[in-house]
Amino acid sequence: MKIPALALVLITAIVSVPFLDPQALFADDMYVVRPLVVDAEHTSAANENNAAFVGGEQAMVSYLKKNVLQNIAPGIGWLKPPVVHFSVDAQGAPVRVELVATSGNDGLDAALIQIFTEMPHWKPATDVLGRPVEEAFEFTVGKGGC
Repeated sequence: MKIPALALVLITAIVSVPFLDPQALFADDMYVVRPLVVDAEHTSAANENNAAFVGGEQAMVSYLKKNVLQNIAPGIGWLKPPVVHFSVDAQGAPVRVELVATSGNDGLDAALIQIFTEMPHWKPATDVLGRPVEEAFEFTVGKGGC
């Protein structure tokens, strides 16, 4: 039986959607948080110093990993790589938390929003005059982001 070319293209497109083995969430290098360019006026390049998680990057990864893994139920199955956008305001508080790509699991998606909303304060970004400013970030799961 021959499969029509269009069907092969559709099957390839469906299969090529990246999925995430929940076991990957046990690896530290799967948690990626990086500055997000919102617009020309609100870019990390305009900041003298970027916002920083108190305790450093490894402390942030530990916080995320501990809290995300608590929401991975046995048998959860393969997930889509979630993406969360958030900002760190001028006082260092996480604000404007938004899930922009679902994990495919409603419970985990809700937990991600809560994890970022309740995240400890950061040292805020500063502009060239040393004033604290808001900075936007993107969280992804995957080596270098997905």
